[in-house]
This record gives sequence, C-alpha cells and structure tokens, in this order.
Amino acid sequence: MGSLASVERGASPVWPSPARDLCWEHCRNNLAIARLLVQERRPEDLVATACRMAVESGCRAALEQAGLPYGGDLDASLRQLEAPRDIWERPPAEAPARRLAGAEKAVAWMASHLKRVAPDRTWGY
Repeated sequence: MGSLASVERGASPVWPSPARDLCWEHCRNNLAIARLLVQERRPEDLVATACRMAVESGCRAALEQAGLPYGGDLDASLRQLEAPRDIWERPPAEAPARRLAGAEKAVAWMASHLKRVAPDRTWGY
C-alpha cells in the first residue's frame, strides 16, 4: 500500500480490524503497567520493557490500520508511519519517570494519528 500518508489522502482506506484494536489494547495495558512500575519505584529495566512494549504495540496498531506489516524493527516501523524523528528516543539508562514520559509522548502521537485516520473509535491511552 505504500505509506500511511497515502491512506490519509484517501487512497483505498483499510477498514477497522480486530488485530488493530487488540494491538491498541495491548498498548494501553503496557502503558498502565509502566505507570504502575514507576509509581512503585520498580527497577528501570522493568519500566523500560513495559514502555517499549507500549510503544511497539501502539505502532503495530497504526501499521495494522494502514495495512502495513510490522517487520520487528520499531524504528523502521515508526519511519513507515512518518512519525517525527524524535518521537521515541531510548537512551541506554534513564530515570524511569523520564522513560515513561517518552513512551507517553510516543503513544500520544500514535493516538492522535489513529484518530485522524480512523475516527470510528476513541483512542484513549
């Protein structure tokens, strides 16, 4: 299908799918887990994993909506979605609260994007 931009311009829209909705639900759940881990002052590695899973699941939902495959490379997939370059920065070690804020920023962008291309449902996170 090309890029997500072509879907936004009106070329052959992809209809809602259970896979897209399931990916979004995983995104929301992982973000909630990351928030809980930060609140409970859990190790940074656990927070990092939950944050990455949230961003990856959100990315997969957006790719599913666009009819694009997920090849296992989050950075490449974000480029396919034409996401801002700084949407998901992962420094090697960072305070858990900052890592969570980065994941929330990325998920917020994906929610906004999905709302534009699939206004048929709410995209809360």
